[in-house]
Amino acid sequence: MSRTWRQRAVGRSALILMSAVICALAVDTAFAEEELLGEGNDGNRSGPVHLIPLYAQIFADDDPVEIRPDSKPALPFSVRATCGECHDYANIAGGWHFNSSDPQAPAGRPGEPWVLVDRTARTLLPVSGRAWKGTFTPEHLGISSWEMAKQFGRHMPGGDWGERFGDSDDGLDRLDASGKFEINCLACHNGDHRQDQSEAALQGLRENYRWIPTASSGLGVVSGLASSASEAFDPLMDDDVQVQYDAQRFDAKNAVFMDIAGRPPADRCYFCHSLQKRDLPENEAWQTDEDIHLTGGMTCVDCHRNGDDHRIVRGYEGEVEAENKPLSARGLTCEGCHLGDQGGQDVAAASGRLGAPRPEHKGFPTIHFQKLSCTACHSGPWPNRQNQYVRTPRIHRLGLHGKHRLDMTLPHVASPVFVTSETTGKITASRMIWPAYWGRMGKDQISPIPPETVKKQAGDLLAVETVEFKNDWLEIAPDQIAAVLTALKAEGQAEPVYVAGGKLYRLAGDGLSVRTEDHPGAQPYSWPLAHNVRPAQQSLGVNGCDDCHTIDSPFFFGEVAVDTPVSDRMDTAQPRYQLAGQSGTYWWAFNASFVFRPMLKTVGFVCAGLLGLILLAYALAGLRWVLRRIQGPIQE
Repeated sequence: MSRTWRQRAVGRSALILMSAVICALAVDTAFAEEELLGEGNDGNRSGPVHLIPLYAQIFADDDPVEIRPDSKPALPFSVRATCGECHDYANIAGGWHFNSSDPQAPAGRPGEPWVLVDRTARTLLPVSGRAWKGTFTPEHLGISSWEMAKQFGRHMPGGDWGERFGDSDDGLDRLDASGKFEINCLACHNGDHRQDQSEAALQGLRENYRWIPTASSGLGVVSGLASSASEAFDPLMDDDVQVQYDAQRFDAKNAVFMDIAGRPPADRCYFCHSLQKRDLPENEAWQTDEDIHLTGGMTCVDCHRNGDDHRIVRGYEGEVEAENKPLSARGLTCEGCHLGDQGGQDVAAASGRLGAPRPEHKGFPTIHFQKLSCTACHSGPWPNRQNQYVRTPRIHRLGLHGKHRLDMTLPHVASPVFVTSETTGKITASRMIWPAYWGRMGKDQISPIPPETVKKQAGDLLAVETVEFKNDWLEIAPDQIAAVLTALKAEGQAEPVYVAGGKLYRLAGDGLSVRTEDHPGAQPYSWPLAHNVRPAQQSLGVNGCDDCHTIDSPFFFGEVAVDTPVSDRMDTAQPRYQLAGQSGTYWWAFNASFVFRPMLKTVGFVCAGLLGLILLAYALAGLRWVLRRIQGPIQE
């Protein structure tokens, strides 16, 4: 009896303990679901209505404060505090657009860099936190996170350099006044046409970082400059920067309707990812054609997808391995979509993914698909004999309107050039810039000297006031280079050098002149292009082999101008085959053979016909002999 009671007591205790555990798990789950209310997918494909309160959070240690349109002072709303009520801000901050300053983030295939341009110092440097080969990290150049956000924040969606500050970073004394540059979710996801990224750029130039979401969304008007405010500026007390909210946007419960687009419209992408032919007059832009996919009704996010972590699929061959993406990302590449590769599993051979046209490439030898990427024939402008220049928003500040608009001509971005990819070994259509910078020779690489240091030590020798512009550069002569290098020489420091136009300049033995040489650190930086995509009817090869295989084919023998401020090399150029690492002699001889191929084909067919007739004659003679043997001798 006692034993039975003990068993029941143990059973009751176990049941109570299990119930407590289950309740605790349920509570934890409920809290987790509440914290991440906007994450995941419950299967309903309709979008949630974002009728939400706005929250301000001036300092990280403060509790969020709900915003009322008549609050005094009127504080800017915080995206971290407002959107973070339902979305995992920390997880989003690891996404592709926000992690270039994270050394642990996968670099992936080289892409478009930021470009630091200083005409006075004759400097043009590709900058990227991803340490792509041919670029320099901000640390290499002595650029702090604050300076990165201030110089390039005009085309950043926030986060990244705007939030990652080290203890020794410059600009920390301005953080209390300006605030951190939080991820501006509305820069991509606002479906309201009042979203103004040009206004966001203007607020960034004023160092009004915490006010950017408020001003760019149209929810309020921001006036004043944090850049001129005292370092002790307190948004709760001072009025150097003021906000006036649009009271009509708030309902009776002080909630604001946000037209949030879960799938960002293409216009949001265009602000940072547009393209313009440099010499195309503005009134002729309407004559250009759009990417064939966009013309067909697709939008950017149909291919460039992401989950809650915002690790956007870039869509290049080898991305799955390079960036640790799921296998399904293979279906969002050119080959994956048009050939039907769904994560390594082929779909019906009749068409590609979702009915995408499956290319037949009739008459193309298979060697083309081993040596060429899809973009080599289908992407970018049709190659001409002379190189073409393009401008992009991130490099040339396109999309800024009003007083902060600046018509930048440098750098010259050549497009298309054809470069052999180091990852796939295929010739790929690319864009290219030629670096120019002063540096010091190291054992394995050249370390750039910041432009301000060059101007401080050798400013007079740069002769800015007496030199004329040529090809958008301030010219510099070889003897000037020698003088500047002499001025940059310092006790105990590495040898000073200058890089421009694919050449390395260093002092000659006499110390009065320079000698030039090739060096890996002087090579141009290129990155693959994908858009605009031309349809099959406008791709290379549509006119036959002559599109590429002639002795003067632009594909191989078109010229790309060497972009340099050095006076004696300004009018030089390099053929495309050289930039692709190919042999010009081989391709000239190979392409020359195509001149005789029609004749060789005719001769071949004639010879084959004659051989056929000869063989037929021998076959008939043989048949006659066999018949005679079968019939035996003829009796008379």
